[in-house]
Amino acid sequence: MRSKGVFVALAIGVQLLPGCNDTSAPSTTVRIAARDQCDPASFNAALGAGTCTGNGTMTFNAFNTELTAQHSVAAWQFAPTALTARVGQSIVVTNEGGEQHTFTEVDEFGGGIVASLNTASGNTTEAPECAQIAADDFIQAGATKTEDAETTVGTERYQCCIHPWMRAIVTVTAR
Repeated sequence: MRSKGVFVALAIGVQLLPGCNDTSAPSTTVRIAARDQCDPASFNAALGAGTCTGNGTMTFNAFNTELTAQHSVAAWQFAPTALTARVGQSIVVTNEGGEQHTFTEVDEFGGGIVASLNTASGNTTEAPECAQIAADDFIQAGATKTEDAETTVGTERYQCCIHPWMRAIVTVTAR
C-alpha cells in the first residue's frame, strides 16, 4: 500500500514540474556554457592579476601539462559541444568559468589569438574570424552573451578564439 502511495505522489510531482506539460510556444533561445577550472592563485601568478577570477582547482602547471599531452584541456569546454537550434532562435552563451572566452562563429575550426595555445593544441593556422574579433566578442567570467537569431538551415561552427580546442557545432533546423 505504501509503495502505491509513493508512486501516486511521484506521478503528481512529475506533472507539476515546470515545463513538463508546457504547451506554450517554444523558447526563442538555446543555451550553452563556456567552462574552465582555472585556479586563480596559479593562473594569476603566471599570467597577471585578474586573468582568472573563478574558483577552479586546475593549476597553471597542470593545465600546461594536460595541454601538452592531449592538445586540449578537458575542463576548458563548451557544454554542450553539439546542439540543435531552429531558425529564429538565438544562442545564449554563459561563461561559467574563471577566464574570459569567446564564442566565435568560424567557417572552419582553426587556431585562435594566442600563439602559444595554438602551437600546444596543434591549431597552427589561425581561423580568419579570430583575427577579426572585436572587444565585445569577449565573454568575461560570469557574463552572458547572446548570438543573433539563426537565419538559415545548416551547420555552424563556433570556437573560443583564446582556447581553440573549445568548439561547438550547431545544427540549425527549420522552424
